[in-house]
Amino acid sequence: MKATDIAGAVARVEGATCQRVLVALEGLELPGENAFGERVTVERGADVPALVRRMARAAAEGERVGLIARAEDLAGARADLARLAAGGLGVVVHALTEPAAPGSVESGVASALSLDDLPWGMLVGSGTADAIDLALVARRAAEDSGCPFFVVHERPPASRLEPPGVALTRELVEAFLGGPRSSRPAQPATSERAFAERAPFALASSMRGLEALSTRRHDVIERAPGKDCGLGLVGIGALGDALLADVERQRAAGHDVAAVRVVAWRPFPGPRLVKALHRALAITVLEAVDRPLAGSGPLALHLKASFADALTWAPDYPGIGRIPRIVSGAVAAGRELDATDLDAVVDNLLADERGKRSFVLDGPPGAGLRAAVR
Repeated sequence: MKATDIAGAVARVEGATCQRVLVALEGLELPGENAFGERVTVERGADVPALVRRMARAAAEGERVGLIARAEDLAGARADLARLAAGGLGVVVHALTEPAAPGSVESGVASALSLDDLPWGMLVGSGTADAIDLALVARRAAEDSGCPFFVVHERPPASRLEPPGVALTRELVEAFLGGPRSSRPAQPATSERAFAERAPFALASSMRGLEALSTRRHDVIERAPGKDCGLGLVGIGALGDALLADVERQRAAGHDVAAVRVVAWRPFPGPRLVKALHRALAITVLEAVDRPLAGSGPLALHLKASFADALTWAPDYPGIGRIPRIVSGAVAAGRELDATDLDAVVDNLLADERGKRSFVLDGPPGAGLRAAVR
C-alpha cells in the first residue's frame, strides 16, 4: 500500500477512458493516449463555466469527455451544468473538495452537496481507491442512462496509506466500457424525467459490472456488519469511512452497533437505508455539513424522510411499523474525529431520551458533545 494523491488518481482514470479531459486544477499530468490507443486532448483553464460549455460541445459531437475541478468553482457554473443535463449527455465531472478550514461555513464536502439540486447523479468517495473505482462506475452509469454524474472526492489534509483501486488495464477498460463511444446515450429520451427512471438501474448495473471484472465490491451504501443491530451510525464520504473503520472496536466493547456509509447521494438510496436500519432503536447521523436553520443536516433530513416514506407504505420502500430515534450530529469544519468522540456518540444513543437529539462536535477531541441550538 502507498499514499497516492486523489487528484492524480482521478487524472489517471480519466486519461485512460476519455478522448478529451478538461482541467481546472494546476499541476495535473495526463497520459497522451487512452486505453483504446486514442489521443487524449487536455484543455486547461480557470474559467469553469467556459470549460463546462466546451465539455457539452465535445460530448454532443460524440467524444467521451470529463472535467476535473474544485467543488467550490463548480458553483459558478450551475446554469451551464443544468443545460448540459437537459441535453441527455452522459459525461462525468470530478468535484474535488479542499480540507475544511476551522471556522469556515461552506467548505469541504458541503460545497459539493450544494450542487445536489441539479439533475445530475452524485457519488461521494473516500480515498484514492474510491477515486478510481467510482470514476469508472460513474462513467458507465452516465453513458447508459444519459444522466451526467458528479464524483465528489474529499482531499484529506495529509496523505494516508490505503489499498489501491482497480488496475487500469486496457483489457479491463475495454470490457467495462465497451470501447470508445459517444457520450450521448443511444436511446432517445421519452420524457424530461426519463433519466431519473434509468439512472438507478444504470448505476446498479455499473457497480455489479465492475465487481465482476475486478472482485472489488461496490454498492450505493456500505454496511458493517451485515446484520441487524440495535444502534446505527450513518455518514457519508470520509466521515462514513471513519464510522465503518471504528465499528469493530465498538462491537468488541459490547455495543450492538452497525455503521453505514452512503456512497450514492443522487439517486439517493432511501429504500436501501431503511432496509439496513429499520430494526435499529436509535441512529446517529454524523456529517460535516451543518445547517442550523434546517433542524438537521442534509443526510439526517434525507434519512428521516426515507423512514417517513416507509412508514406510509411508499412504493419501493419496505413496510415498517415505527421510526427509530434519529440523532443529527454535525462535525465542525477542520475537526478530526478520534475514538473518544465516537465513544461519546454511542453513549449518547445509549442514554435513550436523556440523550441529545442534535449535537455539534467542535471542541478538542474528547471534549464530548455540545448541544446544538435549534
